[in-house]
Amino acid sequence: MTLFRMRTKVNLSMRKTTPTINEIRIYRMPLPAKTLYNMSSSAVLTPESTIVALIDSDGVIGYGEACMATPQAQEANNDSIRSSLSVLSPSLIGINPTELDLINSTMESSLNGENEAKAAIDIACWDLIGKRVGKSVAELLGGNITDEVITYHVIGITSPENAATEAERLQVNGISRIQLKAGGRSIENDIEAIKAVSRVLQDGTVLDVDTNRGWTEDEAVKVSNACFEISMSMEQPCATQKELYRLKSKIFHPLIIDESATDINTISKMVSSEIADGFGLKITRIGGLTPMKAVRDFCIKTQTPMSSDDAWGGDIIGAAGVALGSTVPSSLNRGAWLANTYHQVHYDPINGPRIENGVIKLPKGGPGLGLVIDEGIFGIPDQVHN
Repeated sequence: MTLFRMRTKVNLSMRKTTPTINEIRIYRMPLPAKTLYNMSSSAVLTPESTIVALIDSDGVIGYGEACMATPQAQEANNDSIRSSLSVLSPSLIGINPTELDLINSTMESSLNGENEAKAAIDIACWDLIGKRVGKSVAELLGGNITDEVITYHVIGITSPENAATEAERLQVNGISRIQLKAGGRSIENDIEAIKAVSRVLQDGTVLDVDTNRGWTEDEAVKVSNACFEISMSMEQPCATQKELYRLKSKIFHPLIIDESATDINTISKMVSSEIADGFGLKITRIGGLTPMKAVRDFCIKTQTPMSSDDAWGGDIIGAAGVALGSTVPSSLNRGAWLANTYHQVHYDPINGPRIENGVIKLPKGGPGLGLVIDEGIFGIPDQVHN
């Protein structure tokens, strides 16, 4: 399959000046989990989010964000993101922030890899562009289909009894998509937890079992065999692409790719090879909204379900995920996700995205990401580049 990269263009008619990036500020923002959030490889404690404030020559500020939940769950970590931004930011001073292709090619030339850091800058550019032209990021991404996006809630690794109780509570609160964490313990406990949750599911509630690469191939096959009558998906059950390719024909359940979905070429290959039944996509892992737009277009064209979320973070990355999710047809939308329900920190206490009856509404605080952020909320910058 041949993929063509389309230039990203926006209408800048509202402001007649040609802007340049004057300053980039990097902030640290602790987002401690309010309750224990267990995954197969680690527990989320106090991630420190990285905030990018990109200021143009007209004084317009665009915000971006990247936050990894734990050092074990992905290759990048929060310290490496800030280190990468110290390299990327100086190369962008003086560049037009509305030229997204130039921004992204400059970052590629300045530093290999480090998509999470690049994503924070890319998101800030989209927010800034929206503010300059008086449009929402959803409009810039092609137009929202809906003003509210379905979400899912995570049940961390816990006992079967606690998992079932939590599933019942979530459904009472309107959640119709549940992600059950598994892996990192005995397969018997995972199977019992899956069965316990499945017994309390209401009609219409979707169950995704996510191990964050926590099972071996044999373990994944055993779980699928033991739960073959249960309607559920298996999200990233094994660590490597090779394992996933071998596993696909051995399981009864849809296979959702998360950590291995790193770029458009890998994603397209998995779809054409009929390995992936859907994707759990992370905006920062892909590199920001610009490459995610291409992934979204591909998923829509191939009718492949996708989510639009991230590993952790606050209102900025949450709003970016909701903006993208609002442009995905409901039949293909696996949901946007908010870490806010686990840490309850808002950068914008009025417009910050929230879950209400199982959906997240688009923030309406203004153009761009729809947030109104007091610059002082992030404290003193960790880095300033100008």
